[in-house]
Amino acid sequence: MSRPAVFLDRDGVLVEEIYYPHTGEREAPLVPEDVRLLPGVVEALGRLADAGFALVVISNQGAYAKGKTTLRALWQAHERFLALLAGHGVALDGCYYSYGHPDGVVPHFSGPSLDRKPGPYNIFVAAAQLDLDCSNSWMIGDRDTDVACAVSAGLRPILITGDDAAPSRREGLIQTPDFPQAVEAVLQARLASLRHHRPL
Repeated sequence: MSRPAVFLDRDGVLVEEIYYPHTGEREAPLVPEDVRLLPGVVEALGRLADAGFALVVISNQGAYAKGKTTLRALWQAHERFLALLAGHGVALDGCYYSYGHPDGVVPHFSGPSLDRKPGPYNIFVAAAQLDLDCSNSWMIGDRDTDVACAVSAGLRPILITGDDAAPSRREGLIQTPDFPQAVEAVLQARLASLRHHRPL
């Protein structure tokens, strides 16, 4: 029987974004030693897993395409991310990355790409490979592209806005300041659904 999933953006949701003076931007870690889990992430992921959700990361990683780092460094950052989670007993069911960027400078990684959010391609690949039920699944992200990706795939989106960010005006969108509160919203909705469908 297909499982429900929570699809997860990585940077700014699970992992701290880093300010790099040489790029002038706050962005995904460019090297593995900069990968740091955000507060409360481990416990919140554990709650989702205990509730029966598959945990799947869907992330755009365009830094190599833009000439900011190497593919090897990005892969090592991914391995560091998994190792940090594993150190706390948390395992993901899958991670799907898009390494292209529409404004990239690296040949073969620049221009339009099928797998980059807001397109839902990687959602559908994950659902097929992992036997996931998209109709009962969620996506948690911190950008409008995450919300658009979720909507395109038939998922329920939650937008993490941060403490200082302006909220989205998208009607009916659940918005929370951080990942643990987003997880609480998922679990509360799951509980309400189970109560609603409980036989009399």
